[in-house]
Amino acid sequence: MTLQLSQTHERFVKQALFGFLLITVVGLTFSIAVSSIAMGIAIAFYVALIMLSKNGIYEPTTFDYFFLAYAIAELLSTVFSVDPSASIVNMKRLLLISIVYLTVLSIDTRQKYAWAILLLIVVTALLSIIESLLLEKIGDHLTRLGMFQHYMTAGGIKMIVVLMILPFIVQQQTPTRWRIAAALCLLPMLIALVLTQTRSSWLGFLAGASTIGIIKNKKFLLVLAGIIIFFFLLAPATFTERATSIFDPTLRSNLTRINMITTGWQMFLDFPVFGVGDIDLKKLYVTYTEPIDPAEGGHLHNNAMTLLVTLGVVGFIAVMALFVKIFLIERNIVQRVSNDWLYGSTSLGCFAAYIGFHVNGLFEWNFGDHEIAVLLWFTVGLSLVSQRLIGEKTAENT
Repeated sequence: MTLQLSQTHERFVKQALFGFLLITVVGLTFSIAVSSIAMGIAIAFYVALIMLSKNGIYEPTTFDYFFLAYAIAELLSTVFSVDPSASIVNMKRLLLISIVYLTVLSIDTRQKYAWAILLLIVVTALLSIIESLLLEKIGDHLTRLGMFQHYMTAGGIKMIVVLMILPFIVQQQTPTRWRIAAALCLLPMLIALVLTQTRSSWLGFLAGASTIGIIKNKKFLLVLAGIIIFFFLLAPATFTERATSIFDPTLRSNLTRINMITTGWQMFLDFPVFGVGDIDLKKLYVTYTEPIDPAEGGHLHNNAMTLLVTLGVVGFIAVMALFVKIFLIERNIVQRVSNDWLYGSTSLGCFAAYIGFHVNGLFEWNFGDHEIAVLLWFTVGLSLVSQRLIGEKTAENT
């Protein structure tokens, strides 16, 4: 006898899956443990739905073969790794891709879609207020904001969520209450982003915000320029100096990044095909160079170089192909759903966050950051949901 879920049980499991997806995504803003446990439960519900549903509930995505190519590249890299046992453990990052499928399956109505966005925005804003108010001073300087995670991760999270809500303010069709709520949530998150003092996230924000202006409202670029001028005129010297230090080639943190890029290239040339494996690079790194900073070398603070070294040219091509595909699909979705204020704003925000992620990734290994990767895959899933729901809406109106 084959065990199958009734329609009532299927709806219940799907609702539970949606709930644990929200905990997974929202929970990462304050606890990676809560987020990870919720993701494990959500995956279990997902597998149950796939196996026990009467009608075959699995929904393929346009990225399936690209995900498969990435997984194969990870496997090959592990087989030929200098430390296979460590590499196979780090292959668990592939599980984070499940967020795309969890999102596509569980968010099946406009109401769920809106709640998912609203909850993420409100919780991130509230936590940003708490973090900012409790920020401590060391002498005359504020510590870097990062109460719930490392300040670089905090900067990446704030950057992504800020970019997700900006279009709701820029979009003229946005209902007044949503625009006001978005603006009220934006302010504490923007302040928190600045307080992380994470320069790469600042640059990612500027890139993503510029993308929103170019696509939706070029006048917003003037507002963005005004924000930059306002920052340099009124922000404390600590922060303005932090911003201008981006261009200082003699700064220690900049020198370490340059050293990691040049050393990473040497490592890649020695392991060009499948890389050294998805491992912590520190032990191997110090055999190539004398670190400028003691913390230098665990990864290479650059997505492209870290992928080249860990996965080789095979893995690098697989991941870059995936990234290009996501860019093309998300850009097309933005154009397709632009006439709907909710789907249009969210899709544009997800696309801007994707641009910001890659600019941030020029200076950080954010693709290997658990919290950032979860948000990345969630935004990809949301974009796909936008496309599906707008299609259903169009079909109903014809």
